Amino acid sequence: MEAPTVDRAGAQYWDAVWADAAQAGRMDPATPGFRNHVGRAFADLFAPILPDQPFELLEVGCARSHWLPYFAHEHGARVCGLDYSAIGCDVERAILRDAEVDGEIICGDLFDPPPVLTNRFDVVISFGVEHFDDTAAVVRALREYLKPDGILVTVAPNMVGAIGLIERCINRRVYDLHVRLTPRDLAKAHADAGLTVHAAHYFLSTNFGVLNTNGLDERSRMTRAKLALCVNLGRVSKGIWTIEELVRPLKPTRIFAPYLVVTARR
Repeated sequence: MEAPTVDRAGAQYWDAVWADAAQAGRMDPATPGFRNHVGRAFADLFAPILPDQPFELLEVGCARSHWLPYFAHEHGARVCGLDYSAIGCDVERAILRDAEVDGEIICGDLFDPPPVLTNRFDVVISFGVEHFDDTAAVVRALREYLKPDGILVTVAPNMVGAIGLIERCINRRVYDLHVRLTPRDLAKAHADAGLTVHAAHYFLSTNFGVLNTNGLDERSRMTRAKLALCVNLGRVSKGIWTIEELVRPLKPTRIFAPYLVVTARR
């Protein structure tokens, strides 16, 4: 089945990204990425959304994800992943093996799901809808994996604020792979796909760690300057997180929030 919307990235782009990631080494499952401020905040976000009883969870766009081991270990979920990058799927299978998680990883197109996956999952989570021109078409495709009354959690980077502006300056190619969305835009896409939206909001006060320098020529003096900028902005974020943990969390804003999140039900 032909995808009903333009994919700005494509499997070839992600194959290159995950090939580099595989060469760099896999994440240590003993340090699953939840010991920092961002990981704990996401864990706190997901915990009240998940069912109390045993459940099945699918991550669409699962390549090199640390979420599948997390949901399996911390919430007892039966996990499955779908991705169209064969290299990314191989990396994710290795992550699950290292984490001793018995999960299924399927290499395939989200718009052409194997029948075994449709109408099956209690929870579907996706971090990649912003790469497609027609967001509602992607959400409609994600909806097909849910059981009746199942929950869809969609997370996207906030490209309308400072993150987007800086990304455009440091790496225009990566910036152009993203559709600029607000929580209202993303909520409308879910509603247009026939889902009942429960929440739509910006998430976290800051995280300049989401800035992406993939594909830049590291031999270039300009690239080295851009990398130094990203490192220093990352330090700023960590400083703000320290203040938040000592005093109180800051309210996410359109300008500085790194993510937007929508939760909806079929």
